[in-house]
Amino acid sequence: MGLGAAAGAFLLLQHLQPCDDAYITFRHARNLARHLRPAWNLEGPPVLGSTSPAFLFLLGGLGFLFGVDRVDQVALALNAVLLAAVTVLAYLVTRDLTARAGPSLLAALLVGFNSVNVSILSQGFEAGLLLAALLAGLYLMRTGRDLPAVLLASAAPLIRPEGILLTPLVWVPILFHRRFRPHLLAAYLVLPVAWLVFSAFYYGSPVPQSIRARSAEPSVFRPYEGGRVDLRQRLSSIAPETATLARHAAGSILFTGYQRLKDAPSGRAGPAWLTLLGLPALWLALLRRPDARIAYFLYAPLFLVLYAWIGHREAWYFPSFVTFAVLTLFYGCVVTLDHGWTLVQRLAGLVPPWLPVLSWVALTVLLLSANNYAFDDGPAPRHLPSARNPRGERVERAERERFNGYRRAAGFLNRRGTRPAPALISEVGIFGFFYRGDVIDTVGLCTPEALAYYPPPASDIWDEEGRPLTDMDNLTPTRMVLDLKPAYVVNGLGFIRNLVRPGSPFLRDYVLIGTFGTAWGDPLLVYERIAPAPPAASGS
Repeated sequence: MGLGAAAGAFLLLQHLQPCDDAYITFRHARNLARHLRPAWNLEGPPVLGSTSPAFLFLLGGLGFLFGVDRVDQVALALNAVLLAAVTVLAYLVTRDLTARAGPSLLAALLVGFNSVNVSILSQGFEAGLLLAALLAGLYLMRTGRDLPAVLLASAAPLIRPEGILLTPLVWVPILFHRRFRPHLLAAYLVLPVAWLVFSAFYYGSPVPQSIRARSAEPSVFRPYEGGRVDLRQRLSSIAPETATLARHAAGSILFTGYQRLKDAPSGRAGPAWLTLLGLPALWLALLRRPDARIAYFLYAPLFLVLYAWIGHREAWYFPSFVTFAVLTLFYGCVVTLDHGWTLVQRLAGLVPPWLPVLSWVALTVLLLSANNYAFDDGPAPRHLPSARNPRGERVERAERERFNGYRRAAGFLNRRGTRPAPALISEVGIFGFFYRGDVIDTVGLCTPEALAYYPPPASDIWDEEGRPLTDMDNLTPTRMVLDLKPAYVVNGLGFIRNLVRPGSPFLRDYVLIGTFGTAWGDPLLVYERIAPAPPAASGS
């Protein structure tokens, strides 16, 4: 408990770190807390643009209960509690595996202070809730408490899509050990059925718009080829895609704390990769005596297969993978060391009790070297290390840059009227959270009708000499703005270079009213729609 409390306190000392995507869920939760409307906008049909309905409703409920408007700060406090719980659960899981307190405390230390976990949770993402559900669900299943285990398995997909992996990991051991009871199935189905009924009635679909929009990535992102992601076609390449994901993004974030290896200071993985040498002994032990413990070790490879199939992946998806991979590597090395010390004792006749303990500490130091911390260069107090953003220092700087600019732009527009008019923007999270009016999301995560304008025409992508107008993804199609007629267009220049070209029809209808810092190094511009001139009075 003390180690869990320390991990939670350490997270709070990192302070809330901005990430535009996290604020999409925060806007939904704030609308729920303020107006009892769990939707992106307050006007029009409700749209669910958050990938985590469970986290949304939990945050909104806490905001409503305590009367807190800044649900982003609530998210940080909640994640501190969740990280404390996850640290304790990591101890219990490792104790279940090793039956020893020493290695279990060290494993809990590796999980609770892992830089990927600390960085992503300090941004307010739902990863802490998912981790708590996964670890608790598997531990409860392993210890015979099947009812709460299946309840967590039913809730996990509503926290994050990869939460669906908990279902087979819980149910297969229950069925294999003949512990099935009808009431377990009934309990498992209650929450999914309730969600299906509510979401179909309220949103028109149980699948969040943010997930459906991801299928349009070939049209929305460069090179704007058009079409949609074909998951059936991707099945044929799932094996090489899994291997590629394991070698690159997943392997890099596990062994360096960075999603891209080139962002790591040394440009290569450190010595923590040596812990892979413990896996053969682990799998041999499980093959000799297979039991339900294998569920702890299957989550990480299943995560890789799932996201190799889906294709799209962001840094905030990875804490569950990193946590289960760290536990797997740590336990594999403990098993290997146990075999080694047994052999030494057989040959030498005696092994001092402090030697195994020292080897566990050395193993912990080896895995701690994979963390991505910095001193005197981050949000934490100067005497504490700061967890760095797994997406790299450039993105970390850009997040702060965008937070300041979008918040200033939202405040400026809020002061222009008692009821702010609709605004259109490509990066919707932070601006949407601080803006009081409706927000049109050009990418379609929160505005379904925006997807009809992708892929953009060639005139929006290339200039007269065939050169690309921008190197940004999801540029803003001209026809989208002219058809939807937002009162304001708020965007970094990189997203709207096609709109501001000389002779553009956009410039006939909109005028620049302010610049508010930068977004990705480009000026952050705010345009206002020009009111149409009144018709000329007819003569008498």
